[in-house]
Amino acid sequence: MRQIIYFILAVNLSGCSIFTPPIEIVADKLPKPAQWSTVHLHSDIKTSWQGITAYPQLTQYIQEALANNPQLITEQYNIDIAVALVKQTKAGQSPKIDAYLATGRQNNNQNTSNSNSINIDAAWEIDYLGKLDDLAKAAALDAKQAILNYKQRQSNTIALIGQQWFDLIFYQQQLALISKRQQNLQQNLDIIESGYDQGLKQPLDVYLARADLARAQAAKQENVETLKNAQRQLELSLGRYPAAHIRANGDLAFSAKPVPSGLPSELIQRRFDIQQVMLALTAENYRVAHAYKNRFPSLSLSLSGGSSSPELSNLLQPDSLVWSFFANASASIFDAGALTAKQAQQTAKTQQAAISVTEVTLQAFSEVETALATEVTLAKRELRQQDAEYYFSVAEQLAFEQYIAGLTDYITVLESQRSAFDAQTSLLSIKNTRIQNRIKLLLALGGDIPTSLTVNPEKELSRVNE
Repeated sequence: MRQIIYFILAVNLSGCSIFTPPIEIVADKLPKPAQWSTVHLHSDIKTSWQGITAYPQLTQYIQEALANNPQLITEQYNIDIAVALVKQTKAGQSPKIDAYLATGRQNNNQNTSNSNSINIDAAWEIDYLGKLDDLAKAAALDAKQAILNYKQRQSNTIALIGQQWFDLIFYQQQLALISKRQQNLQQNLDIIESGYDQGLKQPLDVYLARADLARAQAAKQENVETLKNAQRQLELSLGRYPAAHIRANGDLAFSAKPVPSGLPSELIQRRFDIQQVMLALTAENYRVAHAYKNRFPSLSLSLSGGSSSPELSNLLQPDSLVWSFFANASASIFDAGALTAKQAQQTAKTQQAAISVTEVTLQAFSEVETALATEVTLAKRELRQQDAEYYFSVAEQLAFEQYIAGLTDYITVLESQRSAFDAQTSLLSIKNTRIQNRIKLLLALGGDIPTSLTVNPEKELSRVNE
């Protein structure tokens, strides 16, 4: 035992240098551009989720989803699991004490004897290499990753509810647009049929007007079904029964603030998924250290004490107590390279974690660049489409007036009406697509989430460090 104590002191004095893992794996040098390569607009893009709070109903739905969304609830339980695992791992660094109490009676056909015993065993592995501490640190980082995963799921949920809510507005407005078109076509048909009855219009005009009205009615039914599907998707995300009863009260507009020119790329470090993979790499490095140190001898102390007596009342008498104390050192002499292979396996997993950091970061940059470039394109398209919508609307009115005056045929009227309707629908679609892209940009930038929209899991961090 004395030799073991001397060995421990020698290791501590040497600073455990021979037991330090030879390398620590880090991620490749990550790109840090001074500004985004995309020449983006300097307006109409918001770098914070705060704009969502301008819509009371949307805010309410987000809060409902954060409380009831099944995937979010699952992530909450993942935090509980990770925190429990931290406590289990840390418990391995503390002594383990077991107590036993036994009582019995024995008969050997001549006499009957009683036996009673009480024993207490204590065992403690001395973490002189710090390998148990490495496991505890890795487990704590795993728990923090679970919290980051939950935060990322929160961000994804907020974005999803926002996108589905604006989609619902789009389909509602599209349905209103096609209903208005159907009413106009019905009015046109009434005018044409009246003119036909008076002998002023041709039968072809009547059939063309009826056919266009029928097509609009069919398109309306298709749009109704699409609207119901959008309602069900939003209801599912809110954790509701998909009854297709929900409605969105709003417009296709998303208030925003300018993005400063040359937005620092470091902003992307706010993304929870990047923070998570960085923590994962650190945790895997601790596991490499544990696998390396596990190849060296383990030291442990054990204490056993107890007493036995035929009578229960004598169990705690000093003359019946017996104890023993041992110091143990154990090491694998031959394992066919199993421990070395375990270290190699863990090193490879750590290399994978390092690659993941690079991969996730590059993907994040790509998402930002794509969203910025798309915003520029959509902004230009929206301006041009607004012009087209206006011109087709004027052309539609003029064509019908000229038809009534007998200056043009009804086919020209139909063509102008269809073009005007298509232009209005396209403008709605571009507005919605632009809003969807802005929400993607918020996700890509890792925008700060207002506390009014989140269920804060930070209290879990204190549980991790208990």
